Amino acid sequence: MQGWIVAGAWLFAVLLALVVLGFAGYELRWKTRRLQTDRAELDGLVAELAATAARLQTAGNRARAARSAGVATRAAGSSATPTS
Repeated sequence: MQGWIVAGAWLFAVLLALVVLGFAGYELRWKTRRLQTDRAELDGLVAELAATAARLQTAGNRARAARSAGVATRAAGSSATPTS
């Protein structure tokens, strides 16, 4: 009689372990797919941000060049016209 109780307890433990491990495997696969999708979206955002940073750098360089050209034009204009 006690042998059946022990065997039943072991059978229950093995079945419970299989259910828990099966659920854990399912969760790991699901989360892996989810994280890969999120990673792909973030990689796209990183590329977009890099392109935006490059455009901002170009715009900054143009603004700096325009400001320098404006200062040079004003300086040349003020020295070319004598004040009396």
